[in-house]
Amino acid sequence: MMAAALTRWSQAEIEEALGKDGGLVLPEAIRLSELRARVPQYQREMLAYLARRDGTTVDDVLSRELEGIASAHSEELTTVIPGFAAALNWPELN
Repeated sequence: MMAAALTRWSQAEIEEALGKDGGLVLPEAIRLSELRARVPQYQREMLAYLARRDGTTVDDVLSRELEGIASAHSEELTTVIPGFAAALNWPELN
């Protein structure tokens, strides 16, 4: 059911709707957390453009790109980050 919800709403919208109950439904490893980063201005503008183009948010664009990095390095990261494999495969395996 969660996979279907993610095709309709962003994870941020889902977490906001769940409120306090989010912790009961979503594994901690996949819960959203704030990230602050300093990047070159062209990268910031690039993310903003891609978000506007795709009708989404910078958060979603960046998260999608980070998923690619996670997949590319999954073998190594699975051995050093507890819960990484489960988070990477969620919600398909849950």
